[in-house]
Amino acid sequence: EDSRRYIGQAYLSLASRDDIGPEQEESCYRKALELNYAVAYMGLYFLYVRKDEEKALGFLREYVKTEPADTVPYVLLGEAEMNRKHYELADAYLREAKKVARAYSPRVDWLLFQANYLLKNYQFASETFASAVTRGKFENELKALSSDPRFAGIEKRPEFKKYRNMLNLVKASN
Repeated sequence: EDSRRYIGQAYLSLASRDDIGPEQEESCYRKALELNYAVAYMGLYFLYVRKDEEKALGFLREYVKTEPADTVPYVLLGEAEMNRKHYELADAYLREAKKVARAYSPRVDWLLFQANYLLKNYQFASETFASAVTRGKFENELKALSSDPRFAGIEKRPEFKKYRNMLNLVKASN
């Protein structure tokens, strides 16, 4: 098993070389996958994300089936589903990212806040909002939030009462 892992790592190292083309890079990732070196799905994702987003996301979906101890594929899938307005699926991926992280992640909390607010899970949205804005820097996101019609009236919701002043200040500055 260790030897397969080392060979898989070697294929990933080859794939990351500057002197090979995209076809060779893809071949290296696929050879790593033949050895069950699942992190190669991330390489395939990044190889395809600019030319075929759906195919790239398919590689991430395959990767998360292996239950990696890596938050990145869950966050990327969560963001993609948010952009597609598939909030329940986004929430599921982002909750998994939070579980895998086993630590505090302001970015994941911010995304969870958005997904859950849009799902009308206001209490959980409020908790993740608090976690994100008290420990992270989200000035630009707050400004964008204040002009996003999907979040109109957030400052009036009882769950966000203690953030009313902050939300109103951000709204006034736009």
